[in-house]
Amino acid sequence: MNQYSHFTTNMASKSYLLLIATLSIVLLYSCKATTVLLANFKNDNIGSPPGSTQPTGTLSLNPGSGLITVVAAPIASQPSNKWAFISHPAQPAAETTLTGRFTQSGLGKYGLLCSMHIPSNAGVVTVQFESANPLGSFMHLDFMTEGDLRIDDDNALRFGQFPRDKNFVLSVKLEITASTATVEFSLLGDGASGNKIVNVKPLFLNVAKQFGAVKFWVGFQHNASFFVDDIIVTRKN
Repeated sequence: MNQYSHFTTNMASKSYLLLIATLSIVLLYSCKATTVLLANFKNDNIGSPPGSTQPTGTLSLNPGSGLITVVAAPIASQPSNKWAFISHPAQPAAETTLTGRFTQSGLGKYGLLCSMHIPSNAGVVTVQFESANPLGSFMHLDFMTEGDLRIDDDNALRFGQFPRDKNFVLSVKLEITASTATVEFSLLGDGASGNKIVNVKPLFLNVAKQFGAVKFWVGFQHNASFFVDDIIVTRKN
């Protein structure tokens, strides 16, 4: 599990409870699992766009009308690791997206962990789950301006709380079989809370069965900037 050492080092400056919780999740997902995406920007240059080749998997960028670049940690007191900064201008403007593509896809049990930092003045930020081919997405999670989260644009599926101007951890567990797909969202960190389990809608099940990418983005109708780091996805058959 050496591939997680960079992630856990970054977490060490946070609270002890957050570190223990994060390590527990890493152990849960990584034992007998294969890492299919690890994007930590450590080989990228500050001030340049993230490279398509990452330690595991690849990234594809669509700046649209915005900007995607590698920057120093958003909190100066944190370790001086590198983050991806995604910024999208005022509406209307073409969406700005960073997509991580896996080395394996399809049915299985997946775990996603990533560090995020959303400033106080940011609009809606989205994390989206997609197939490995052009079929499209099967679920997305919006970080709302009110400070809570919304699944698939459904106000009945709003939950939790995320902090502004602080680093926090998004954890997602996906279990995708030939007949069902279940997703569990959790937030960890100072000021972060919430857990929600939802089923993928039957209409999108065929897309979920080809799961192979995760997208961090801002839609054309929003004005937002945010940071993401240590994107880790594991898969078990």
